[in-house]
Amino acid sequence: MNLKRVPLVVLALLLLLSIAPCWAASTDPLAPYPKPVTVSWSIQTAAASKLLDKDTWENNRWSRLIKEKLNIDLTVGFSADSSTTAYATKLNAVIASGDLPDIFKTQDMNVFVQLAEAGQLADLTDVFNQYATNTVKGYQTRFADAFKGASYNGKLYAVPRMNDNFHEAPFLWIRDDWLKNTNSQAPKTIEEMVALARKFATGDPDKNGKNGDTYGLALNKDLIRQNHASILGLVSAFGVPARDRTSFYRGKDGKITFWAIEPNMKPALSLLRDMYAEGLINKEFTAKNESALVEDWTNGKIGMAYGSNWGTWYPYNLVYKKDGVISRAYPIPTKAGYAYKVGIESNATGQMTLVSKKCKNPEAAIKILSLYDQVVNRQTTEDFNRYWADEQYRLCPVYIDIANEVYQKDLLAAFAKGSPDSLDPFAKKFYAYVVGFENGTMAKDDNAYGTWGQMNKSGSLQIVLNKYQPDGAVVQSILGIKRPDVWLTSMGNLDTLTITTFTDIIIGAKPVEYFDTFVQQWLKAGGQQTLDELEKLYPAK
Repeated sequence: MNLKRVPLVVLALLLLLSIAPCWAASTDPLAPYPKPVTVSWSIQTAAASKLLDKDTWENNRWSRLIKEKLNIDLTVGFSADSSTTAYATKLNAVIASGDLPDIFKTQDMNVFVQLAEAGQLADLTDVFNQYATNTVKGYQTRFADAFKGASYNGKLYAVPRMNDNFHEAPFLWIRDDWLKNTNSQAPKTIEEMVALARKFATGDPDKNGKNGDTYGLALNKDLIRQNHASILGLVSAFGVPARDRTSFYRGKDGKITFWAIEPNMKPALSLLRDMYAEGLINKEFTAKNESALVEDWTNGKIGMAYGSNWGTWYPYNLVYKKDGVISRAYPIPTKAGYAYKVGIESNATGQMTLVSKKCKNPEAAIKILSLYDQVVNRQTTEDFNRYWADEQYRLCPVYIDIANEVYQKDLLAAFAKGSPDSLDPFAKKFYAYVVGFENGTMAKDDNAYGTWGQMNKSGSLQIVLNKYQPDGAVVQSILGIKRPDVWLTSMGNLDTLTITTFTDIIIGAKPVEYFDTFVQQWLKAGGQQTLDELEKLYPAK
């Protein structure tokens, strides 16, 4: 062919036709790359993470599947424990070095905003539209607020968690055997909770013939961080909607405030101080992190703690596996004279999966996401058990963290009918777990116990639906994408100040009245300026 005599429009058409097959393959979300593509990612390790069948973080069922289906080679950028502050600390160091992995996660909206503003994140808007399957695209409608939170200046810069943040609501977790051994019922009031703690500390709840080797209520040295054995559930009974460092909200006077400086914190701290002085709280809690307290629970030293709804997944699955002991969630005991308030973060916030601007193939993250959705949510029970169960979903760099609570109402209707036929494919697995655990066919299955604890007819998510939501107890965090600079720079010091002061009051190193001094210190250390800036960013409607 004499190309000089061929019109340009024909040449363009010929060129388009010559590359069309390659283009079609590359934009198919589930098509493999023609040539291998390497993607690095950060791994959030934790006690809940499990490596099975001789898998490693570098070579596991997900890395092999992603290689087989998408021709993507995964490499580990860095790993750190996300159940402590280790992962956040490591990520901050990596950000400072400028050596971000291609794909990484954060639960800190500040990190997300800072990286987006600094131009260090890949714009995923177009690649999501091109490489997400139709079912994954559908999540943009179902979880619209989550996708809004993952966007900045109208651009999608992250894959959001896609869940309902009611899963953060606090509960009181109690061991069944200790209730039975002390001939007790689950407490409905704070006074009953204290009385039960007294029985657990002095009434030989483990039936080993000894007193004084157990204690009533577990506390974590971090106190205010949302995890096992914090004080968040207890202070909620006093009308304080605590939620880690994000519970800014409008108080009774209509002004923005922060939960830790609210006056009702004083009687809550006073109660904890009295319990500690009586020996109902472990004297060594100031040195006990979450892992240490989990060990105490598993070894039968404690039997009651406040915590979130996933307790049967971790950490209470450990004592169930060890001794067959069931721990279950109960509504937070209330305090007469106070309207309890449960602090819940907006669905626009939460864990996000980010892609570095330096990533050569940002669409790889969306292709992995689409593969995850197909394998876990759309295929066989065998695939579900292999790639989701036993925390195996954590081995996938990008996953849809659709929490169980999204399906709770559907599950309850299916239980009433005695049939899972009307359920989404993903929810049918939950139905099978709950029924299997209750009829004994899956009694030894970790996944069945975890799901049952949340989704049975009296499980933690049923408590959310029947008690927390109808009673209007949820106070949403008012913080959106915009965060005051002063808060970003001072929140670490404010956290430390809060934990140190609350600990000192509880152990008796400072009087309860010192709380008033703490409030003034908190305000002067950047708190007041933060509140003022929030009023400007989020004016009252």
